[in-house]
Amino acid sequence: MKRIILVGPSCAGKSFIRQKFAEKGYTYDVSYTTRPPRGSEVDGVDYKFISRVNFQDMVNFDLFYEWIEFGGYKYGTGLKEWQTSDIFIMESDGIKHLKPQDRKESVIIYVNTSRITCLRRMEERGWDKVKIMERIKTDAEKFKDFSDYDFTISSE
Repeated sequence: MKRIILVGPSCAGKSFIRQKFAEKGYTYDVSYTTRPPRGSEVDGVDYKFISRVNFQDMVNFDLFYEWIEFGGYKYGTGLKEWQTSDIFIMESDGIKHLKPQDRKESVIIYVNTSRITCLRRMEERGWDKVKIMERIKTDAEKFKDFSDYDFTISSE
């Protein structure tokens, strides 16, 4: 099965791009997370919000294709979703968990949006200055040497 994986910094536009694919009939994965919903996020639409206990149970029963811990919370791609969906949003660390055959059959798109645009979007979402600065610093570190992608979409 061929898959499209979107990866990039916070507020780069990955969800927007995923939605454009969905409008053309592509199915997309909704990742699991232990973090609480932000603002207008909807369970089952933006993420599947679950407890740490439930997340750990899924890990113990091998129900994730890949999962990571980021910012004190866990995020994961369900195994069932991996087997049935076309489009995924993953963290750069999640890409490292792709099986070699799955990597060969996936197209990874790095959504490389300017820091200024990401900063503006974070502010529009109501993030506080401390959180914004932490995310910008973390994203800069995560993507400094990131090269495991097939092509880049850049925007301002």
